[in-house]
Amino acid sequence: MNKTDQILACRVLADDYLSGRWQKIIKTVCSLNDSATCDNSSTLSDFVRLLASLVPAEILKEDWKPALLSHRTSFTEARLRYCATHLLCACNNLACRNDQQYRYKLHLFCISLGKLLKSDDDFILIADVFSFPDSLVSLSQSIRIFYSAYSRRLRESFPQQMTVVLGMHRSGTSALTGLLGNLGIAGPTDALGATENNLLGYWESTSLVTSSDRFLASQNSHWSTLYRWSLGWWKSAAALDWIDSYWHDLQNAYNTKEHFVLKDPRLCILIEGMTPCLVDSLLQLDFLLILRSPVEVVISLCKAEEISPYDALNLWIGSVLRAECISRPYSRNILTYYQLMNRPQSILDSFGLNWNQSFMESTLDQAKSFLRPSLYRTKIDNVREPFVATNPELTSLLELAEEIFDCFQHATPDIASISERLNYQWVEILAGR
Repeated sequence: MNKTDQILACRVLADDYLSGRWQKIIKTVCSLNDSATCDNSSTLSDFVRLLASLVPAEILKEDWKPALLSHRTSFTEARLRYCATHLLCACNNLACRNDQQYRYKLHLFCISLGKLLKSDDDFILIADVFSFPDSLVSLSQSIRIFYSAYSRRLRESFPQQMTVVLGMHRSGTSALTGLLGNLGIAGPTDALGATENNLLGYWESTSLVTSSDRFLASQNSHWSTLYRWSLGWWKSAAALDWIDSYWHDLQNAYNTKEHFVLKDPRLCILIEGMTPCLVDSLLQLDFLLILRSPVEVVISLCKAEEISPYDALNLWIGSVLRAECISRPYSRNILTYYQLMNRPQSILDSFGLNWNQSFMESTLDQAKSFLRPSLYRTKIDNVREPFVATNPELTSLLELAEEIFDCFQHATPDIASISERLNYQWVEILAGR
């Protein structure tokens, strides 16, 4: 990676930091430490280590230490400690509900971090990122979201181990979550029951779904049009209030001292607002991303709900792209509805490896018996051609969705660049409508 590419990568990491995508930064550092071929003296490796040492969850540790940077002086370390002090003071003022001092100390943190970066020739082209007005807004909201969860963790009212099922509506999220429930992974105490459209039950918390729908309504939105939301939606005061109330409702809906499974297709997009508190130091977290052929999902969803094929197809694309991106820095499994229905044993085996535990044979049999392949009604071979004939204007969207489906079910090391390319194609299609 040449110098220009490193600077561009550093600027992306700076945005990740400001937006609370701290687990991504932490994972990047871990991968650097584990890689024998990595240049640990590069600008990129030094910068990501610097940012990782300034993650709020790290700053609040009693044994905090500044990042070990290559070819840096004691003066650099002193500046880094100075930055950390401002950030710690900001967090303390937030805890004391001194909002004015919180904003002031956070402002000083950004200024001091910018000065630190400007003092080093390798970082000088990154420093301006922390001086943008929106940078302070993003970082302030990220820390507020984090601290809401952190304070709950101190009170032992925050999840200890949570598995999140992500997937588009009608993609098998209910079947997968029900499978986990029968495996012994706790579900909600106020679960939505079975309906004509979902004979296996929804396995979602009634209170959490109500909370999310109420928040969407307050934003003049609906779950069917979530794909239209911009990436910065979580910076509002209303979003912060919703996230805080979500953790409160979750505490009531689940036994958070147990390993439990959280499922709601809305989370494919809405969980983005929670990423600042989804860090290893707060909870043990993994994701299960389930995929189903887009044309099958769209037809099934349009039949079950009052939603247009255009919205349904875009919702599939937006939900899958964002779910893949959000879950990337965490432990995760990607599976398909076909695999779930036809090869449940292999799926169950992968869960055991993921959670480092084994299951009794009787428990496995009980879990597998929950699934009913007979409910897998819609087959792609029977519906694709009629769908395209009826909706010719959606052909390009459908082909893109099918490419996403094909790429994601065979995850590769370059999935991040593939996802970025596919997202760009989607934006172009939407712009040309």
